[in-house]
Amino acid sequence: MSYSGGRTIIDVDAHIMEPRGWLRQYAAADARDSIPELGADDAAFAELLDHSERAHDERTTDSAARDLTAREFMSMPRKGWMSLGGWNTGERSQALDLLGFEKQVIFPTGSFVQVMSTPARDRPEAARAMNRGLLDFCHDPRLLATSYVPFEFGPHTAVEFVAEAARAEAVGVLVDSIPSSKQRSFTHPDFDCVWRAIVDANLPVFLHVGADQQYRPVPAAFFDNGRDMEHVRSDAPGDPLSFMAIGYPGELFLASLVYDGVLEKFPQLRIGITELGATWLPSFLHFIDTGYRSFRNIQDLSHLSMRPSEYLRRQVTVSPFAGEDVGWIIEQVGADLVAFSSDYPHHEGTDDPIRRFEASMPNVGDDARDAFYSGNGLRLLFG
Repeated sequence: MSYSGGRTIIDVDAHIMEPRGWLRQYAAADARDSIPELGADDAAFAELLDHSERAHDERTTDSAARDLTAREFMSMPRKGWMSLGGWNTGERSQALDLLGFEKQVIFPTGSFVQVMSTPARDRPEAARAMNRGLLDFCHDPRLLATSYVPFEFGPHTAVEFVAEAARAEAVGVLVDSIPSSKQRSFTHPDFDCVWRAIVDANLPVFLHVGADQQYRPVPAAFFDNGRDMEHVRSDAPGDPLSFMAIGYPGELFLASLVYDGVLEKFPQLRIGITELGATWLPSFLHFIDTGYRSFRNIQDLSHLSMRPSEYLRRQVTVSPFAGEDVGWIIEQVGADLVAFSSDYPHHEGTDDPIRRFEASMPNVGDDARDAFYSGNGLRLLFG
């Protein structure tokens, strides 16, 4: 039996682990040299990339190595760049067979940092290259590519990216959770045309950890603490203090879209919050309503026809980390707001996310379980 254990699973957060040279090969020739290469400024990371490519090459010629990798594919040493199917499409189909998932939404890993590190004049082409590569990776119909839409270059460029995503049949669009310092808020009326284009294309919007214009909510002074704290190389926070604020960019993004009326104007807009945790969700639903009650007599919020939390319940889906108390979250907010994600093949997904989710759900009924593993993900993706 597959890892899913017979469950119907829609995985709303998984990744490609791009090898060195991956992003540049999809870029136009005149922009290629502007894109920084993976590992160029980190010798240890460069060695990991070399090691992962050697291991991949060995699997292609050595059946024993290939079989061992398949048997151990969910173990922590086989995660990240050492994973089965990290970037090879044939291997990823094998990994999906072993996982037994119906669908898996694919986000970038290292290439997003490369895009954001590319000079502004060539950054749109770097983003398009990343989007092309994600689509190319998703040959298997079970794999669903996301497509990054940058807002920092203005509404016209963003609308072009949405149109490209729709033509390419991407499953959804990835946007920054924090605006660039060079742009207006996502909620400015200038961007209404972008939200309208997304809705018209029937594409969900995704937030994801790391897609935040390098925003770090914990000031650096907090880490001048006289302790030797090891930081893990990851797109997620590399220490427990930063982890405390992991959901904050998502909360700011959602609050701005609610208070400024974007979700009122676009009731069909669907939003997925991925790899930003979910334990913050119950209190946030209360707190966003508290903000409304506290300021509605000071600031004009008459454009809102519902309580702020009702917009979130109508339009937002959140994927928790393996190990969060999903049963408690469902008890607090209901069965319709949280959806399964494996984060495969990232280490944050752990070696057994289903077991960790199940451990927190002894009192969750079958209907709520089905909603978590598949129903909420399907509604997020396809409406």
